Amino acid sequence: MSEHSPAAVMPARVRVFFALWPGAATAAALHARARALHAQCGGRVMRRDTIHLTLAFLGDVAMPRLAALETVAQSVRGERFILELDRVGSWRGNRILWAGSANVPAALPALAEKLGASLHAAGFELEARAFNPHVTLVRNAVRSPPRGEMPGLRWPVASFVLVASERDEGGAHYRVLGRWPLDDGGD
Repeated sequence: MSEHSPAAVMPARVRVFFALWPGAATAAALHARARALHAQCGGRVMRRDTIHLTLAFLGDVAMPRLAALETVAQSVRGERFILELDRVGSWRGNRILWAGSANVPAALPALAEKLGASLHAAGFELEARAFNPHVTLVRNAVRSPPRGEMPGLRWPVASFVLVASERDEGGAHYRVLGRWPLDDGGD
């Protein structure tokens, strides 16, 4: 086998998660909010191309198991919804600043629950923590933001994605591996 063969460069495992992935306009608006929070609180702003809302984190998965993840995703049904991001907060322990919703649409936790149940049924292990919908905007913040409301940002959610997190000397880079549409709620 040559040193440049696909088997020699293909990793045996890949770090993956399912997420809601914003469109360009929503990502730009969230990135602008991240920069504003950074100006108040310091830290490291999330790059616009990495902003997302995690539905299910799987961690390192063997490459041959990616097909099973795609099969699971194809089986999950959920409805489209509007996510109103109108809150900002922080977690002191890990100094993360986030955007969230005061009124989480029922379709969001339902999607996360269906996805998690289907992943468990297919033999995948997930983090044991409860689903807490948020969008990380700043990491390693020096100060907490004033907690509370922020001007609402409407994120129309019409699909979910499977993402690979790949690290190099420049940090983490995310690559969307697959996208699955949500139903429009009509028959």
